[in-house]
Amino acid sequence: MGIRQLDGPYLSSFCMEMSLCMKAGISLSESLFMLAADETDKDLKEMLDGLYKKMDAGASFAEALLEAECFPKYVIDMVEIGLKTGRLEDVLRALSSYYTRQEQISRSIKNAVVYPFILMIMLLLVVGILVVKVLPIFNDVFNELGAEMSSVAVTIMNIGTGITQYAVVILLVAIVFALIGVVVASVPSLSLKFSNFWNKFTSNRKISKRIASARFASGMAMTLASGLDTDESLNMVERITDNPVMLARIKNMRDLMKDGELFSDAIAKAEIFPSLYCRMLSIGFKTGTADIVMEEIAQRSENDVNEDIESIINKVEPTLVIIMSIIVGVILMSVMLPLMSIMTTIG
Repeated sequence: MGIRQLDGPYLSSFCMEMSLCMKAGISLSESLFMLAADETDKDLKEMLDGLYKKMDAGASFAEALLEAECFPKYVIDMVEIGLKTGRLEDVLRALSSYYTRQEQISRSIKNAVVYPFILMIMLLLVVGILVVKVLPIFNDVFNELGAEMSSVAVTIMNIGTGITQYAVVILLVAIVFALIGVVVASVPSLSLKFSNFWNKFTSNRKISKRIASARFASGMAMTLASGLDTDESLNMVERITDNPVMLARIKNMRDLMKDGELFSDAIAKAEIFPSLYCRMLSIGFKTGTADIVMEEIAQRSENDVNEDIESIINKVEPTLVIIMSIIVGVILMSVMLPLMSIMTTIG
């Protein structure tokens, strides 16, 4: 089978379709047969057929998912809990919501990185053309007039000449880095190591903490809605948390709970959520609606992350434009002012 690991959008869709089939009274094996019949992707169809055959042979749903080797361990563990507690439909629906939120956060992060990157490349191309192509032309004009460009323009032109001379080397280095990126992205073990390194490097940043809090809230909302108690929910969420700061806060929260603190008080003292969300959660536990409140907190946390990312984009975009505009302005002014002075003298 050509599938290594299923992505978030498909997992969300798969879990939602299975929960809808269960709600309609269709058995798990029949549901898988129906999904396989409607699937157009060859690899996915093969995977669904494999799940159906394993269940038809007597394997449980969790065992079939495990043997498929393309489902995250978190999904398998939650399905197993759903089977044991008799709340598999609720678990599948909660998993669908969880992966939908994770995909939305991931998409927001990608947009925050890709758009400024493309803008920066375009601006660098403009500056590169000015330095490599335009300045030498002006230099020839100055030489014909028996004058020299300003020292600033000459320095910039020399930099451009140096870049041109080593363009092949620079291109090869860029290709090597691109190939390394492709290899890291395609090999799960390398991708995981890079992800862990990046999380350690960025874990103390405000946006990283917000994202970690949103994912914690989403995981807790799902596990609580699946019928797990707070200790079991914490265990499950801790296993899928990769942010070192959040892991330390969860450990602190556990220590506080061991000392007799209530869950809502411990989560506030561990500074996992803002005070407003902690008060909401406290009311949720008192009224027996903790899972509903946690779902609301997860949604609000995701909105907070999206607002933070939007704010970053709104700051980065004009900053890049201003910086590049200044660079372009300096290049043109360093050439045009001396040229205008010469033209005035000639006139």
